[in-house]
Amino acid sequence: MKTLTFTFILILSVTLIFAQDSKKSKRQFKAEQKAQKIQLIKTIIDNKTFVFKAYSVIPSNEKVKTLIADFGIEVRNDSIFSYMPYYGNTYSRDYSSFKDSPMGFAQPMDSYKRVKNKSGYDVNVKVTNENDILELVFHISKMGDATVVASSLNRQSISYLGEILVPVLKEQ
Repeated sequence: MKTLTFTFILILSVTLIFAQDSKKSKRQFKAEQKAQKIQLIKTIIDNKTFVFKAYSVIPSNEKVKTLIADFGIEVRNDSIFSYMPYYGNTYSRDYSSFKDSPMGFAQPMDSYKRVKNKSGYDVNVKVTNENDILELVFHISKMGDATVVASSLNRQSISYLGEILVPVLKEQ
């Protein structure tokens, strides 16, 4: 009986030791993944090559709306490609393109400013199209969660919630 109890305690203690080691390795693995993601976000922001994928939109003075289609903003070197919806009031309007969203455009960037803060990054992008001047302010956390506030001379400001993704490079 004593050997059976001793064997049981020995097996239990060995199992607990191995279980603690595996938990430690899981923690280390998660910490390494987090560090890699933080470094990746830093790299793509510094290289001006990232994609913002929007999940919801907050128009001025309205409730949050969940987006069910694929909407986003892609920053590529010196250009910005936006395919976002717009909800809000317009102060001046281009009547030649009334079906298109004012947040749907492909333009070269006028300026790109990146500021690092303790929670992540603030990226300010200015774009001038034929009818308007847009300022996009990306608030990006270290892990890639992001908010974009779009301001315009001719429209109410609007905010988008989403995340930063690494763009897929097409091989030629």
